[in-house]
Amino acid sequence: MAGILMHCTESKSEDDQEQIKPVEIPDVSWEHVSTTTGDLDEPNSGNQQTATLVCDIDMDGVNDFFITERTKGPSVLLYRRTDEGWDRYIVEDTPLTIEAGSAFHDIDGDGDLDIVFGGDGRSNEIWWWENPYPDFDPTTPWKRRNIKKSGANKHHDQIFADVTGNGKMELVFWNQGDRKLFVAPVPDHVKTVDVWEIHEIYAYPEIYTPQKGRYPGWKRPNEHEGLAIEDMDGDGKMDIVGGGRWFKHIDGYNFEVHVIDEGYAFTRSVAGQFVPGGRPEVMLSAGDGAAPLVFYQWENGEWSEKVLIDTLYDGHSINKVDFNGDGHLDLFIAEMNLGNHPDKPKARILLGDGKGNFEIHELLEGFGMHESLMIDLDGDGDLDILGKPYTWKAPRLDIWLNNGTGKRRSLGGG
Repeated sequence: MAGILMHCTESKSEDDQEQIKPVEIPDVSWEHVSTTTGDLDEPNSGNQQTATLVCDIDMDGVNDFFITERTKGPSVLLYRRTDEGWDRYIVEDTPLTIEAGSAFHDIDGDGDLDIVFGGDGRSNEIWWWENPYPDFDPTTPWKRRNIKKSGANKHHDQIFADVTGNGKMELVFWNQGDRKLFVAPVPDHVKTVDVWEIHEIYAYPEIYTPQKGRYPGWKRPNEHEGLAIEDMDGDGKMDIVGGGRWFKHIDGYNFEVHVIDEGYAFTRSVAGQFVPGGRPEVMLSAGDGAAPLVFYQWENGEWSEKVLIDTLYDGHSINKVDFNGDGHLDLFIAEMNLGNHPDKPKARILLGDGKGNFEIHELLEGFGMHESLMIDLDGDGDLDILGKPYTWKAPRLDIWLNNGTGKRRSLGGG
């Protein structure tokens, strides 16, 4: 595995188009690593790279990452961090129609993290893969088991959390074909069950509800997506945020639905304390289509909204971070490159001041990002960028290593 790191200021061909713009923050210097230059091994061979998952899979204290593809095998790959760069491992060698979205948790209770991906509009399945730690082999696929293999198709977004307050983790997931949100507790004997027990907690009708922005023709009239976890009312229990709503646990598998924005359901979701005190704030953007980035704040018993960017084009990458280490939440957001942007797709950092105001800085221009993240990838304590396109110039992967100073935090979202 090649471990050479390429500095981002090195010249590139016009065809590549991507260029990095300096951020007006002290001590930030980017270093570019790419499959296009041989610094990373080529990903899955197909041209529809759907999901990205980042976690410390080998428990060495440094994040690793997974990439999926839904047209060819291998359908799931692991990039494991080494001193020289990243080594590529096959997790699933057969073709699977995997949708965007992913989750990780120690599912089998053996002390290491296992992973979850869900089927797309052609599949009624959700799968989990058992981590083979410490016996990683680059060519040996992992053991795959089912969470779900019946009912309707399409599962865009999954997340693990204790959302019932019983001290045990549950998998929360959308099933867009069924127009429902489900909670599935991790079974006690998870390696022997055929499928998991799943509980419907919310269903939405297939009727047209006017939405912010413009959307692709394949979107269903009232389709919901996006998931985040946050204690939205300060009662000490984690709540579910998604589909322009948040969901409060009442008892059993009964949840109370609270609408944030009825007209913004087909969105990526981030929730966090962007303004200290009171209820957490919510950020919503459309992962597919041309629509605004909106900041929601609970004021005087209702949600007020502020548009931070008038139009994002396929803003499928979003996560909250503390990029500059000032203790205030910031936002990383990036657009895809599907030929819809009148200019060029952009990746941005929105620096928060803790009062609901944000300074917007462009990080990248021309690079199409899908399910991309700002997160520490090399274990040095600052935040890097994992760039994965969906179909634009796929298959490819790009990483921008932040060689600045200071400790920053990536805090999730999507």
